[in-house]
Amino acid sequence: MGIQRRQVAIAVTVILVAVVYVFITGMSETMVYYYNVSEVAERRVELTGEAMRLHGQVVAGSIEKDDTGLVHKFLIEEGGQTVPVVYRDLVPDTFQDLADAVVEGSFDADGTFQATFLMAKCPSKYEAETDYAQFREAGVVVPVQGR
Repeated sequence: MGIQRRQVAIAVTVILVAVVYVFITGMSETMVYYYNVSEVAERRVELTGEAMRLHGQVVAGSIEKDDTGLVHKFLIEEGGQTVPVVYRDLVPDTFQDLADAVVEGSFDADGTFQATFLMAKCPSKYEAETDYAQFREAGVVVPVQGR
């Protein structure tokens, strides 16, 4: 009986090690790092070809699209730095000037970010703008949010 238990324990251990190995290697191949524009703007050449996600705000007036409407060129900025982006696909309805954008892709040799995925958020559509001054003038005490 002791030999059978030892063989089962060894088999279970080997299987667990194999499952953990497959999980870790699968995760590392699909993991995409998230950067802000200010973190990568000066390192574009060094990061050429590396898959990543990049976050910034669409620069007002920078959006250009071709005649097909499928190739979009624009700038995203954050922290005083800008990065040119090219995205070849349909864009979400929330993609507009000053929208927060997350693009996934990589830098090409020219330092342009070639995006394969674009996600945009327009804060005005998701966050209610509240004029607290009108409440104060009316004598209403507005509690501090986040506490």
